[in-house]
Amino acid sequence: MILRPHLEDYKIIGHYLGKITISIGIAMIIPFIIAIAYFEWQCAADFLLSMSFTLLIGALLSIICHTKKDLATMHAMSVAALSWVVAMLVSAVPLYFSGHYGSYLDASFEAMSGYATTGLSLAVDLDHMANSYNFWRHLIMFMGGQGIVVIALTFLVRGTAGAFRMYVGEARDEKIMPNVVETARFIWLVSMSIWCLAAARYLSPGYGEVCRH
Repeated sequence: MILRPHLEDYKIIGHYLGKITISIGIAMIIPFIIAIAYFEWQCAADFLLSMSFTLLIGALLSIICHTKKDLATMHAMSVAALSWVVAMLVSAVPLYFSGHYGSYLDASFEAMSGYATTGLSLAVDLDHMANSYNFWRHLIMFMGGQGIVVIALTFLVRGTAGAFRMYVGEARDEKIMPNVVETARFIWLVSMSIWCLAAARYLSPGYGEVCRH
């Protein structure tokens, strides 16, 4: 049986894709702050432009496709699949601006490689890449490890039946907490706790001496 989507179906998918796009734009704030901290002014401008573009696209999708209808299974599967494509396209923008990629397609490959946590890279002269760009590469991989839908459920989607369908649409079915939104937030809490412990260990005074020995 071939499904024939109607206009309302496209609106539901577009609305939730907009939310996911906004979450990617919000994540760009972190490398933007790092660029300022390291006085990488050109990088900061690139991230500001990329962030503005991403948030604008997400806001337009959410507003134009605004609907109060919940996600059906077909919508959830479509959002889960398309969210990876959208995340790749917008996340590749600041990477392309870095000048370390031969084309936007190479930057898109890098972004998808990060979200898929495969570790493949097409970056040129990686040793001289700015700290903010390099951090964005690692942050993309970190977010990919959590799952793009988990990001949206954590920050932008309320606990509804549609949220559960989005969660399952990303090939997940485990629920640690009573509902999938709380589960998504718990996953982020554990991940951030581990990340903070690793950062604290890295920044500790004796860490460099231990690594050298």
